[in-house]
Order: sequence, then structure tokens, then C-alpha cells
Amino acid sequence: MTNPSVRNLVLYSCTFRKDLKRTVKLAQSIQKHNTANIPFYVSVPEEDVSLFKEHLAAFDVTVFNEKEIFEKNPKLDIKKLYQVRGGLRQQVIKSEFWRLGLSENYLVLDADCVFIRDFDERDFIVKDDIPYSIIHEGRDVLQATDRFGPKQIRQHFLNDRVPIRQALGREGVTYDFGYAPFLWSTKVWQSLDSNYLTPNGMSFLDAVELCGSEFTWYGESLINFRAIPIYPREQLFKHYHYEHQLWADQLLGYNEAILAKDCLGVVYQSNWESWGDYGPSNKSVSSRVLRSAKRLLKKLYFKLRILTRILG
Repeated sequence: MTNPSVRNLVLYSCTFRKDLKRTVKLAQSIQKHNTANIPFYVSVPEEDVSLFKEHLAAFDVTVFNEKEIFEKNPKLDIKKLYQVRGGLRQQVIKSEFWRLGLSENYLVLDADCVFIRDFDERDFIVKDDIPYSIIHEGRDVLQATDRFGPKQIRQHFLNDRVPIRQALGREGVTYDFGYAPFLWSTKVWQSLDSNYLTPNGMSFLDAVELCGSEFTWYGESLINFRAIPIYPREQLFKHYHYEHQLWADQLLGYNEAILAKDCLGVVYQSNWESWGDYGPSNKSVSSRVLRSAKRLLKKLYFKLRILTRILG
């Protein structure tokens, strides 16, 4: 991939075959709302490059082989990288994108992100090359799951963040620096590499194997090493981690038009929106019908619980 002049901001998505349909939907939303024509890059596994180029041909997007990112960092053990689970590997890919030298900052969009209103650089950049920093305490998902499950999420939240905070020597509040899309500065990633990874003989793969939360590594590096001034913002998108969060909003009358007043977009989490997967299902017709019926009953039961509490 040729390296144009360094931009202040680009959009980037790390994806793969299963999320093809979602990536097309994301590209459609970008084409509709990207009023400043901010460049959009998509990295995929080598075997998926031609597939994505074919399906994204109608959009202004650069599709490239994810290995181009790995080749920029000789510290990465590429063989080991392809032996770890896919989720961790994607964390490394996203967090190493800065090494391509395409931009000072980048907005990392998961395939299940969708823009719902127009945007330009002013939504992401404070001034010069300084981006906003996503910093909050995760109360949205913590309160929703305390109320409606899964009940173990609060402990998982701490497990994914506290070890990184402790590794970098910070005490105090456990912050949340997500969720997708992530707004990242190259300078912050460089500071993690020079102040922590390199002195400890580590690559970023080693870091996520220690604790797998790439956006927490970014956020704690931001606070500890202060590579850029911190201008905090809440999450940029409304993120539906669990389907019951969406059902609750629907019951209360929220829709994308209302959300667009405060959010740039919406994330319909692919973990539960399985009908958006690309390719043939490995489940039988009867299994899919049973799953759909269970989902409908769960939805009706949830809404009945909410209505009962509202009216009672």
C-alpha cells in the first residue's frame, strides 16, 4: 500500500469475512455522512482481500492486507500472532495500525458500527493534531447488566482494566476508555511503546496476552505518559452491548433520529446480531427456527417485565 502524505485523521476498520455485510453497511453510512471526505481504510486477512475489494468497489475505501501492518514492527512474532484467538489478534492489528504512518490520529470502527449523522474532523479533533479522549466510568453497561444481566459483567469489567492500571503504576478510579469506535493518537501509542513495552522487552501482543483490552492500554498510557493534552469526551456512539439494552430503548421510544442529537452513530453488537453474519450458517434450519423463537419469547418477556415495573 502506497503511503500518501500524513493526514491529521483517517477512519479505519479491522475486519474479516464473517463481518462482510456489516462492513458494507458501515461503508454505506460513511459515504452518506462523511462530509469532509476523511479517508477510510479497511484491513482484512490476506485470503479476504479480493472479496472485500469486490463488495466495497462502489465506496471510497482502501482495502489492504492486514500483514502490511505487522511488517512495520519487527518485534512482533507473526507466527505466534496467528496462533492466538482471533479477538486478541484483532486487538493487536488495530493498535499497530499507527505504524503505517498514514495519519496522526485514527478512528477505529468495528464492523458493527453505523454512522447516523453527518460528521467531519471537528467531531474528533480539538485543535491542531490533538484528538478528544474517550474517558468515562462505564456506568451505562454496568447499570444495565446489574439490572438485567449478565450478572458477572461488573467483575469482568474490573478484570479487563485493573491489571493494566496496576501494570502502569496508577492508583485511583478504574476508568473506561471505550467503546467502539475508538479515537486514538499515534503519539499515545508511541509513548506506550517507548515508556513501557520496549524497556520491558515486550511487543503489544505480549501486552494483550497479559490483559486483553487494547483500549485500556491506550487510555492508561494516555493518563500515565501524557503524550497529548487530555480533552475528555463521552462515548461517540450509542453502544448496545446486549440486545436487552436495545429492547429497553425501543420500549421507551428511542430511535436513531433521537440518538443522533447526542451520538454520531450506533453499535448493534455483532455478538448478538448473528443474522448479520456473512456466509452460510453451520446450523440446521430447525436449529435456526428454534433460536429465533427463543429470541422472540425472550424479547416479549423482557418487555413485559419493563412494562410491569413502569406501571406497578
